[in-house]
Amino acid sequence: MGLLAGIGALILLVIFIVQNAHAVHTTFFGAHASVSLAAILLGAAIAGALVMAAAGTARITQLRRTARWTRRRASPGSQTRVPASDPHRDRDAGPARPETGSQS
Repeated sequence: MGLLAGIGALILLVIFIVQNAHAVHTTFFGAHASVSLAAILLGAAIAGALVMAAAGTARITQLRRTARWTRRRASPGSQTRVPASDPHRDRDAGPARPETGSQS
């Protein structure tokens, strides 16, 4: 579903760019140029995609590091305990099991 939405948005962007292909006078940080509006729009779309990709990559990396840190702290061989403020500290603890063994 997400792939179809992305393809649809890309098609709409291309149509918008093609319909706005006339030249415009542009000033950017003191540089003046007469450039096709289509080129400017395409460049802005690519720059926006790169910024979003960088932000997404940074967030995924942050979440992976946090998950790795949490797993290492909660591993059975670890001497440290998960802090009491951790809301997921008891998520793997199931119901109490009766002790099994010989009964006399």
